[in-house]
Amino acid sequence: MSRILFGGPVTEWLNIEQPDVRNLRADILARVTGGKLRHVELQTRNDPEIGLRELDYYVGFQRLLKEHVEQIVLYAGREPLSMTPAFESPSTLHKFRILDIRQMDGEDLLESDDWGDNALALLTKADRERVIQVVEARLRRLDGEEQQEAARTFVLISGILGIEEEIGRRLKTDMIDIMENKVLGPAIRQGIQQGIQQGIEQGRREGIEKGVEKGMRQALKVLVKSRFGSLPRWASARIDKSSQQEIKDLIAGASAAPTLEDLFR
Repeated sequence: MSRILFGGPVTEWLNIEQPDVRNLRADILARVTGGKLRHVELQTRNDPEIGLRELDYYVGFQRLLKEHVEQIVLYAGREPLSMTPAFESPSTLHKFRILDIRQMDGEDLLESDDWGDNALALLTKADRERVIQVVEARLRRLDGEEQQEAARTFVLISGILGIEEEIGRRLKTDMIDIMENKVLGPAIRQGIQQGIQQGIEQGRREGIEKGVEKGMRQALKVLVKSRFGSLPRWASARIDKSSQQEIKDLIAGASAAPTLEDLFR
């Protein structure tokens, strides 16, 4: 029987219980012209397990949607691209596409009426100064939630390249003017106002400083949620215990960190 089923004598019996399936969150899944589904993952580092990850996503899509999904990995890392666009084993071959956005011209993205395309041009070969000017002009024309989303996206994209200081120069600070940023500013201003009120009531300058720090903590939590989708208790506790300088460092690093765990290392 062992020869029929296994091709020879069995040398070891393995645990057959499968690990729990992870709840993977795809970056982008969209239905495009013609009804086809396309899944896009933004990758900022060379992941040796990217093939297995894409296969995990594909199997999940099949379970939920029962449709073929075209998969594209958009690479925007600082190191040369070295990932292979496939997962291959003796019984499985799963292929997908990898696009190195750094090698793209970027002009089509700059000419687009979609602010998301304009922001992505920052990662291409397009002139960086021109991209920043185009995006700034587009941000000034937006308002409400769309303006907030566009500002947040541009900040995250600039962090991928590690050019927060250059973007900050454009926005009149050494990283980003979070006091004026419509994504983080309200949380900080709320904390400052609370601090001012507390300082007036207590007659102490410390109240204002505490309010500023409270607002920065709240802003960092908002940024972490927008970047990673959730704020575990351990991360919230870590933020609450961090100094003001540590909070600034975490805000600066949030956009470039590949995972929540990497951010808090």
